[in-house]
Amino acid sequence: MSRQATPLGRPRDPELDEKLMTAALLEYAQLGWGAFTMQGVARRAGVGKSALYLRWSTKEELLLDSVESVALTLSVNVDTGSLTGDLTALATALLEHFLDPIGWATLRITIDVTAEFTDLRPFQQRIVKALRSAATGAFTRAVERGEMATGTAHEPLIESLFGAVLMHTLSRSHEEREHARTHPGEHVAPLVDVIVRSARPPKK
Repeated sequence: MSRQATPLGRPRDPELDEKLMTAALLEYAQLGWGAFTMQGVARRAGVGKSALYLRWSTKEELLLDSVESVALTLSVNVDTGSLTGDLTALATALLEHFLDPIGWATLRITIDVTAEFTDLRPFQQRIVKALRSAATGAFTRAVERGEMATGTAHEPLIESLFGAVLMHTLSRSHEEREHARTHPGEHVAPLVDVIVRSARPPKK
């Protein structure tokens, strides 16, 4: 989705653009779609509404651009040499994503899309595709290494990993979330272990 062109003679300020988009995501993370307004974003960013409307004509455009430019940082598809290592890397990235206010905004958006509060399906499809791609790569490599049986359904395992990390994040106290930020490996290890155990091929 393209932004409005900046008026002739007024050069774009990338730093201001990023500041405005970050403010938009933080506003959304706190308030959700129902209370998300251009005025609220401008107030949070410490600018006038005109600074927003020179760049985006609607709050939908602002939010989608903000997600595309600032929030889509979750991209983990590394080969560590084992299913445990690959899933640990992905689960750690997911946990850190959910613990970050901007990452939490992306989750709220996907929920609002599902509930049909707003039409940001292109974003929802993109983030879901990124998650599935990373996890599918990990399980495909596991099959090649003999850590998983050929024909094992990937989708239930992907949903189990995503759901486990999400529920872990939701159920932690403030102190536990702070601990998770500095020691994410300790928090994801038990979750990953459950997925790896369920994915192992049956003993002959």
